[in-house]
Amino acid sequence: MSGVEALGCLLEGEVVPGAGQGVVALYREPYGPVRACSAAGLRGVALEEFGPVSEPVPYRGRKGIITYWPVATREQTVVCGSLRQWRLAVELDFEPAWAAFSACPVELRWRAGGRERRWRPDFVARTAEGVREVLVLKPPGQESVPASRLQVLEAVAGDAGWRVRQRREPSGLRRRNLEWLAGYRFPTGDEDSRGQALLKVFRKPAGLRAGVAASGLDELTGLDLAYRMLWQRRLLFDITQPLLPDAVAWTA
Repeated sequence: MSGVEALGCLLEGEVVPGAGQGVVALYREPYGPVRACSAAGLRGVALEEFGPVSEPVPYRGRKGIITYWPVATREQTVVCGSLRQWRLAVELDFEPAWAAFSACPVELRWRAGGRERRWRPDFVARTAEGVREVLVLKPPGQESVPASRLQVLEAVAGDAGWRVRQRREPSGLRRRNLEWLAGYRFPTGDEDSRGQALLKVFRKPAGLRAGVAASGLDELTGLDLAYRMLWQRRLLFDITQPLLPDAVAWTA
């Protein structure tokens, strides 16, 4: 990989005791070269603001497609190498618990069984409290990523000051609701006065269509704004129920 700031024989996979099981980490700063460091060298690095080490490349038999997810609250586009990653990116963008995230911004390399191993954890994210987390998708039908990988990741996280979290992609009704709302995640023009009218109406739980009618807004314009406010969490709803025009919402 061109542009790597080499660390001597580390890139050949030599094991260095006490350095996250001899792991070498590769990452790319925005518009910069690929850098290599030990696990401890990742401490404080804002990987959640970086892009992938290199853009994912589709290959024959791959289940998924490359997608580009423009984040709603930041000038950042997250590159996802599979539909499973994309679905989790939608959820991370919706949930206020995460302030920033990026897909596959770091590649871990280490030696095991006489071979060099490589792995890019699915996401690095920063929580609203400022904690950096590495998020990995659980394999379909399994409760955990392989123990060998998890052991390496936890060793790296200990040196880097990260928290490890395994997640499942959203599915079923939750996934459908999130994907529907994602189409309304960007504001359009001046919505303050109309938004205030909806906030006033939904002080008490009401169906979306009924609330829009009570606000005096045009039905199509009002529903469009109501969905946008649901994404923004200015209005709340039960995500376990179908998000139909008559779904009940209330003021946050």
